[in-house]
Amino acid sequence: MAYQLSCALSCLHNEGIVHCDLHSGNILVRNNTIKLADFGLSKRIGASSNVQSKLFGVVPYIDPKSFSKRRNNNNNNESTQAYSLNEKSDIYSVGVLLWEISSGQPPFYVEGEHYDIGLAVDILQGLRETVVPDTPEEYIKIYTKCWDGEPDNRPTIYQVVDWLNAKIAKIDIIIENRQISNEQEANLSTNNSELPGDLSQLIQNFDKMNTKEIDSHQITNELELNETSLSTNNSELQGDQNFDKMNTKEIDSISISSKQENHSIEKDFNELNGN
Repeated sequence: MAYQLSCALSCLHNEGIVHCDLHSGNILVRNNTIKLADFGLSKRIGASSNVQSKLFGVVPYIDPKSFSKRRNNNNNNESTQAYSLNEKSDIYSVGVLLWEISSGQPPFYVEGEHYDIGLAVDILQGLRETVVPDTPEEYIKIYTKCWDGEPDNRPTIYQVVDWLNAKIAKIDIIIENRQISNEQEANLSTNNSELPGDLSQLIQNFDKMNTKEIDSHQITNELELNETSLSTNNSELQGDQNFDKMNTKEIDSISISSKQENHSIEKDFNELNGN
């Protein structure tokens, strides 16, 4: 809004026109677009103007220099030319309007009270509105330069446009960086939220793999154990068979030996009897 206001005024100054009556009542806003109104007191830059400040605008927005000239006239009782409002007077009004944009209320507003000559004197002596807390420093510098008491110290409207444009560009960069940062944080958060699931799945697969390996090892061990047991049983069985064979041979040998002994005894017995 401040940038649009400055651009609108720059168009007037570029055409050599001074508005002379800038205040919030003459600024129209429609569809987020600013339009300047009430050009009844506008004049060409450099043209003379004897219109007294009391006849137009409202006190807080008026160039204090116009108060100064009138006050000197009253004190000295001299007829001198009144201060002629010029493009730097518009700049002063813009400074007050920029403050109003940041605050959301008219300058020096007190409910139920009206602006008077006392406020004009205070402004002439340097009274300005209080800076709104948390207002960006660059923005404060712009409007305080605009409402400087000395017209020659005030910037041109083109400088104001450039400063506000730079401020907007800086804000856009900050917003873009924040958006990028938020997107990165969102992606990181998403990745982190997915990670436990991946780890869980990995652990499950690992457990399944280990279970299969353990089962395989168990089966292998059981088979080896069974083979060992079978081999042992076969060895024992073979031993028993050999033992049986050995016993059979020994029995047969003993039987033969017994038969031979019986035959020898029988022979000796027959010889003894004289057969």
